Amino acid sequence: MNITIVDIARLAGVSKATVSRVINNKNEGVSTETRERILRIIQDVGYKPNLMARSIVTSRTKTIGLIIPDIQNPFFPQMVRGVEDCAVSQGYTVFLCNSDMDMEKQQKYFDTFVEKRVDGLILTTSGCSKTAGTFMKRYQIPIVLVDRKIPGFAYNAGVFTNNTDGAYRAVKYLLEDNPAKQVAFLGGPKDVDTCTERLKGYKKAHTELSIPINLDLIRYGSFTVESGYELTMELLESYGPVSSIFAASDNIAIGAMKALRKKNISIPDQTEIMGFDNISISNMVIPSLTTMAQPIYRIGYTAAQNLIDVLNGNKLPEKDQILSTRLIVRETTRVRALKGEIL
Repeated sequence: MNITIVDIARLAGVSKATVSRVINNKNEGVSTETRERILRIIQDVGYKPNLMARSIVTSRTKTIGLIIPDIQNPFFPQMVRGVEDCAVSQGYTVFLCNSDMDMEKQQKYFDTFVEKRVDGLILTTSGCSKTAGTFMKRYQIPIVLVDRKIPGFAYNAGVFTNNTDGAYRAVKYLLEDNPAKQVAFLGGPKDVDTCTERLKGYKKAHTELSIPINLDLIRYGSFTVESGYELTMELLESYGPVSSIFAASDNIAIGAMKALRKKNISIPDQTEIMGFDNISISNMVIPSLTTMAQPIYRIGYTAAQNLIDVLNGNKLPEKDQILSTRLIVRETTRVRALKGEIL
C-alpha cells in the first residue's frame, strides 16, 4: 500500500497542512504533542515523502552534483569523502561523475545535472582555459569550484590550496643545504592551474636563493604514476641524473621513484624526491614519500558546506577559501635543518 500524506493526516486526526509542516520541519502552530504523534505515525507506517512532489513545491531536490576529472587519482576519493560526509549530514544526496579529463564529457555531465534539477554543483574542472567556463554561463545554478580555478568564470564559491606557497616551501627545502643546487620539476598538464601555480612556487624558490632556473629540468605530463615514470625516464636519458626531483603530485613522485629504481639510482642518497598532496599511499611506498600535504578531506567538506550555505541564502565570509599546506618529511629526502618550517 502506498501511504500518502493524506493517510497520515487522517490517522493523526489533523489537517494535511499540519502534517506537511511537521515533515518540512516548520513547526509553527503545531504543538509538541501533535508533532510527536505525527512523527510516531510516520515511523509506524513507514511513510516516505514523495521527493519529486516536494521538489515541485519547494524548487529543491536536496541533491548535489559532483564532477571530478579522474576517479583513479587517489586525491579525489579522499576529497569526495569530505563532500559526501558534509552533504549527507545535512540531508543531501551526492551524485558523482568522472569526466576523465575530457571537457566534452564534463559538459555532458553538467547538462545532465541541470536537467535532473540538482540544487547545486561542485566541480573540479578538466581544463582551466577561459573557454572551460563558457558553456556554464548560460545556466543559473549555484557552483562551487574545487582545486582548480577557471579564469573569467563567475562561480559562487571556491575552495583551493595555496599551491604556489606550498611548492615554494617544498623546493626551498630541497635547495637548501644541497651542494648541487639541482631540482627537476615534473608537472601535470600546462593548462591546469594547479600545475602552473606549483611551477611559480618552484621558480620563486630559485629566485629567492639566487639559483639560475634550468629549463631543461622542467617537464610537463599528467598527474599519474605512469606520467611520472615516463617523465623521469626522459629526464635521465636526455639530461642525466639530478640531485632532487619536485613532483607536482604524489602520483608523479611515485612514478619517478619507479624510474629511479629501474636505473639503479639510490633514493635519497643520489636523488631526493618531494611530492605534493599526501595521498594515503605516500606513507606506504618504500621508501616513504616526503610530500607537501594538502588538507584533502577538509577541501571536500568545506566545498559542500559552502554550497549548502549558498543554497540556504547564507552569505559566505569569503568567496574563495585558500587552504594551507604542510611539509611532511619522510624517507625520500635527507634530513636537514628546517629553518623555520613547521611540520
